[in-house]
Amino acid sequence: MTMHPPDHPATRSAPLPARLFDLIQAPLRWQLLAVGLEFGLFDRLAEPATAADLAASLSLDAGRLGHVLDALTAMDLLVKSGGRYRLTEQAAPYLLSDGERSLRDLLTTLPRMRHGDVSALLRAETGDAPLDMAAPEFWDRSAFSLRAFHRGMGTAAMAAVLEDLPEWLSARSFLDIGAGSETLALAVAERRPDMRVALVDLPPMATRISGRLAVAGPAGQRVAVIAGDFNDADLGGGYDVIWASLTLYYARDLVALLAKVRRALAPGGVFVSLHEGLTAERTRPETHVVGRLVAALRGQDRSFDRGTIAAALSAAGFARVESRDITTAFGPFRLDCGRD
Repeated sequence: MTMHPPDHPATRSAPLPARLFDLIQAPLRWQLLAVGLEFGLFDRLAEPATAADLAASLSLDAGRLGHVLDALTAMDLLVKSGGRYRLTEQAAPYLLSDGERSLRDLLTTLPRMRHGDVSALLRAETGDAPLDMAAPEFWDRSAFSLRAFHRGMGTAAMAAVLEDLPEWLSARSFLDIGAGSETLALAVAERRPDMRVALVDLPPMATRISGRLAVAGPAGQRVAVIAGDFNDADLGGGYDVIWASLTLYYARDLVALLAKVRRALAPGGVFVSLHEGLTAERTRPETHVVGRLVAALRGQDRSFDRGTIAAALSAAGFARVESRDITTAFGPFRLDCGRD
């Protein structure tokens, strides 16, 4: 696929007029993808079919559907040959409902939080209920979207970071704080049968995670689930690696939480944080600033400035704090590691 995210060098280097013109196209690209999901086009095109075939089964006009299919082909989501369309091999794992890394739940639910009437929000004219992203109910509603994100792209990126740690090969215990789904802990348990694996999450999520682990085979049986708010829950101890990715926003007292995490580490252990780090007076990176705008306008401006987590690690008593930038498919992030 040739589309680049806003922070991609190829996008940033494009002339400003070209980038402005591309903004006109961007909403149409999203609508095309959303229509493909709504009408089940991607599942139906796992095997080649003509526009007329699909139109008959969907009670749609074949000519109009053909225009939509041609546009999806132009986006490199479909291929067209001899008048027949099919889903590309590259897109299939992410767009098929049963794809091994299916993003369908993420693509159908995340826009409800990220998209909105910015003009109305700016004027405070919406009748929306206040958004509370720290509430267990919020995460219970977001469970399927979050799991789709982890399966589709998140876990692979996070596992790569963990496996790059100098402590990883000798580590024998791992804790995921605010896991969101079973996918990372399960991946660790599958790859490292010698590892004691645990995760902590809010009760609605923890119950759902436990159910999935129960049917995940032997590796799933080895993952311990701690149900509770990580601010208050007993995390246990003796962990060689403790991981937190996109969860520290919900620390009531960040330094106190990190001090608690430090006490849960085994001697020689490492705490690893993967979060954004805003720069340029909170105007960069564009992926995070724009992507979280609607949530910020609804009172949830939770993004971290670069250096905030590193400073909190030092304040929590970690003797050595190391930070570096990480590039992922879902944006640039800051990796902060705390060690004694």
